[in-house]
Amino acid sequence: MSIKELINILPEPLRQRSLSHPSVADLYDSNGRLEFLGDSVLNSRVAELVFHSYPELLEGDLTRIRAHLVRKTFLATVGRSEGLEESIETSVINDSVIADTVEAIIGAAYLIDKDLAYKTIDEIFNPAEVDTDELRDWKTLLQESLQADGLRPTYRVRSKKGPPHRPSFVSGVSVDGREVAKGEGNSIKESEQAAARAAVEILGLRPVTPSPVEVHVGA
Repeated sequence: MSIKELINILPEPLRQRSLSHPSVADLYDSNGRLEFLGDSVLNSRVAELVFHSYPELLEGDLTRIRAHLVRKTFLATVGRSEGLEESIETSVINDSVIADTVEAIIGAAYLIDKDLAYKTIDEIFNPAEVDTDELRDWKTLLQESLQADGLRPTYRVRSKKGPPHRPSFVSGVSVDGREVAKGEGNSIKESEQAAARAAVEILGLRPVTPSPVEVHVGA
């Protein structure tokens, strides 16, 4: 199932409402309320999928995986991949508008056919496709690993490039006055996490990755 297929099951005027952004429609005729419902349905279902897919992880890691799966940029990518921006009635089109519309469509579909809405979420938001290494708090892991030796990491931004709307940072991490590794990201925080991850690997502190567990969640 796809988001476009969910649109096809919607009767009018529900279909029209799900595709109408508040910038061009009355608040009660726009997709704001449906977005609210869709966001709740999506988060709840994905939380269930993540919970069953990673029985070895605790709350913090589960939360990070769920947040990664339902992040606005991914929702926008899903919408763009299906050409959804051509169907949205709006005065402005960007990732936020597309992501909100995807949630509104899920909310509208949930009102018509809950099982179909769940099936679509299950197919699009797959926890097995998440690289959990990317979501680890590498800075905390590095700091806690070094504390036993009385050491602490320090970070410094080395460079910044790219346009204002999509910058790229390079940060370095030093231990005991010596730079151990560098990392790159779209924010200072991301670049520091990347640097910490590289340092963990260089210093031989990389944690063991648990074996994947295959779990099927029923509707």
